[in-house]
Amino acid sequence: MNAPSPSLGEAFDRLGVPDQVRGMIVERHGEPHRHYHTLRHIDLMLRQIPKDTAFSREMIAATLFHDIVYDPTRSDNEDLSLEIFLSVADLLAPGTPLDRALVSDMILATKSHHFRGQDMPRDVAIDILLKADLSILWQPDAQIYAWYAQGVRQEYAFVPEAQFRVARTRILTALRDDLVASGQLTPDQTEALRRNTEWELG
Repeated sequence: MNAPSPSLGEAFDRLGVPDQVRGMIVERHGEPHRHYHTLRHIDLMLRQIPKDTAFSREMIAATLFHDIVYDPTRSDNEDLSLEIFLSVADLLAPGTPLDRALVSDMILATKSHHFRGQDMPRDVAIDILLKADLSILWQPDAQIYAWYAQGVRQEYAFVPEAQFRVARTRILTALRDDLVASGQLTPDQTEALRRNTEWELG
């Protein structure tokens, strides 16, 4: 089991996450079939979440729980992750309850990663969360991106190589094109995104 990072510890403290829930989050993300969807992924996401902005606590909660169920053979991981969040929501943020509906929307939004692109504060918060989830794609450190690409392949080790390459090319190309069209990225992020995806797809 991986030890929680400083960012993870800060997130736990910010939400007043009780010890038993902290343990569950750490244990789940340390499951042996996970290679990218681990605590490191959560830590990288948390580093992208503004600490003092509207709905920052909801973004932190969604980050902690959006992949708490991760089985690459299933298509309902986000739905199951949402169920776990809702089952412990009463234990989080004592004294100042979270906006559960917004956290729920955020968790489910990580299934499609479609940006809202609107000025409403709730939509802006969802877009920030989605951008944090996808930020590995424009990671400037080539070694970190390589860890991500290798981790995804290991998680789908049960898929034959030729089949995986076809599916991965389709998914990564669609994500890249959607991100570029979304207007969410800076020029430097767009360049890093293109560089990383070109390297991975060869």
